[in-house]
Amino acid sequence: MDALKLLLAFLPWIAFWIISGGSMLRLQIGICVAAILVLVMGITKLHRGLILWAGVIFFAFALVTVVLLKNIWVIQHLGILASGTLFMATLVSILIGQPFTESYAREHVPRELWESPSFIRSGYTVTGVWGLIFLANTLVNVAKPYYAELGEWLFRGAELSILVSGVVFTTIYSNHLRRKRSSAGEQATQGQLSSEDQEGQSRR
Repeated sequence: MDALKLLLAFLPWIAFWIISGGSMLRLQIGICVAAILVLVMGITKLHRGLILWAGVIFFAFALVTVVLLKNIWVIQHLGILASGTLFMATLVSILIGQPFTESYAREHVPRELWESPSFIRSGYTVTGVWGLIFLANTLVNVAKPYYAELGEWLFRGAELSILVSGVVFTTIYSNHLRRKRSSAGEQATQGQLSSEDQEGQSRR
């Protein structure tokens, strides 16, 4: 699985996170940009599955409640709602047996391995880790009002660090699985060659 491509799936959320801080105008611009990105990525199939629909629902909700209605409660809790939406979408994808990272992993794994226990298990593992990441960022946003004196950028730094840890984990874990598959393939090839040699010798 390409961690950067997986991260690209969250581009609308990342754009929203980068743009939205500092003022009401930036918040509204961030929501509009993210909503446009969700639409474009959905049409081009760069965005898919429950994460796509989570983005559609959240940013449509934000457009109405923040950009149009300027609802103060929603504005004050938007960070919690954003991270919480991603966490719930990840959790639902696991509960229905369709971990959202699986579709991205399939792009880098031969079709004949898609139903293998190891491939399915790896999908649940990576999705579970990202679920924990979204939960951690939700908790960071829950804590933010209680420790406002620490400064907005400290919390943003914490969220970014947690996100980067997910990318690092996904990269390391994916490389480990790739090496494991490569090693298993080489062993299978050597076993097949050995069997053919033995069969040839017995014929002689």
